[in-house]
Order: sequence, then C-alpha cells, then structure tokens
Amino acid sequence: MDTTTTATTADTRPSDADILAHQKAVAAPFLSAPLVGSTGTFDGLALQLKDKAVALRHVRKDGNCFYRAFSFALLEALLNYAGSNWAKKSDLTNQGYDPIITDDFYEPIEAALKDDFTEDKLRGIFEGDGEYQSDTIVCYLRLVTAAELKKNRDLYEAFILDSYPTIDEFIAQQVEPMAIESDQIHIVAIANAIGVTVNVANLDSSDSDLNFHDITPMMPLDLENSQHQPVVSLLYRPGHYDIVYLK
Repeated sequence: MDTTTTATTADTRPSDADILAHQKAVAAPFLSAPLVGSTGTFDGLALQLKDKAVALRHVRKDGNCFYRAFSFALLEALLNYAGSNWAKKSDLTNQGYDPIITDDFYEPIEAALKDDFTEDKLRGIFEGDGEYQSDTIVCYLRLVTAAELKKNRDLYEAFILDSYPTIDEFIAQQVEPMAIESDQIHIVAIANAIGVTVNVANLDSSDSDLNFHDITPMMPLDLENSQHQPVVSLLYRPGHYDIVYLK
C-alpha cells in the first residue's frame, strides 16, 4: 500500500471548516439581501406583468421565500382588516404541536391583529433586528401548513405518494424544517388553513410567458362588514416567490 499517496490525499481534502466557509461564501449574496425589499419596477420582467400589476416587492432567496412573501402580504392586508378573524390563531395542539412553542411563534401575528398596527410596525418585523420576528412567523406558518396536512391527510396524501410513503414523512422533510422551498401543495394547504385566496402569477425562466393561478380556500373566511375577501398575490419564478401588487 502506498502510504505516501494516502497521506497526500487526506491532506488535500477540504476540512469541515473549509466546506462551511465555502457554503457561507456562496450564500452570502442572498443572506445579505433584505428579507423583504421595498416596492420596485418591473425592469427585466415580462410585459404581460407590467400590464396587470402596479408594483413588485422582492423577497430574500433563502428557501423561506414563499412563507416570507405570504406572511408580509398577509400582515399588509391586516392593515385593512384589523380586528377581523382573518389570520386568527390556529389550533395546532390537536396535531401534536406544543402550545408553549407555537404561542411564541404566533405573537408577531397577534400584534398585527390589534388596532394600533401600522405600516411602520409591519416594516419593523422585516427590517434590521426584525429578522427574528420574521423567522418566528415563518415557523408558525410552516406549522399551520403541517397541521392542515395532518388534519386532512386524506385530501393531500395522494399528491405526495410518488415521492414519500406517508404525509408525515413529507411534513418532516419538506414542511416543518426552515429553508426548504415550497410547492403547490404547501400553498393549497395554507390557503385552506387560513381561508384566504392565494393568487400566483407564474413566470417561466425566460421571463416571457405569464399565467395566473388562483388557489381558493374550501371555506373562505366570512369577514364582517366587508364585501371583499383579502387576496395574497405572489409572483413565482422557478424556485422563488416575490410579492406582486395587481391592478
């Protein structure tokens, strides 16, 4: 056995610290971006979107973009629906989640339900030191999605059986962990859980083909003194969600 070759190979293998440093360097451009940016124009996007929307708000690409975009749009709508039962606290206990933990995750949303909630407070959740609050909302919405999948497993399980043997395994790997991208089943589940329509504008990788897909809840919320149901509008490009404001 050539011990010289073996030693040389071992010495040239990157250390765990080297691998971690490389991963951080690759992720740095994404992690330095704002969690949720200011509204902007449609430069570089399809003309079809410009005709149908008035603004776009970019969301950080960190694997949590769907829940981040959804939560910001959800809380933004609460500015117009303060005191309503929209985004009311979900009962996660029946699906095995510890209320001591989930109650903490719900606190930023609870604050948004109060009458003194403002645009400045909304921005504070997603800017600067607000990253912790934003992450707790993402965690909460992931658990809301998971609880809906568990509660109505017969409705959803057929959509994941090609890849996962049970809905519980899918939840453990694709819903509960942070930084895991979301797919249509996540959107359908959270729309049903909260009772809000999610309007997804799908844009392909060429930025040339646009289509809209409304995901409506089975039981929309009955909002008192309101003729309009709130809608969360998102722009989807392969692997990423931003917030879009439609005309």
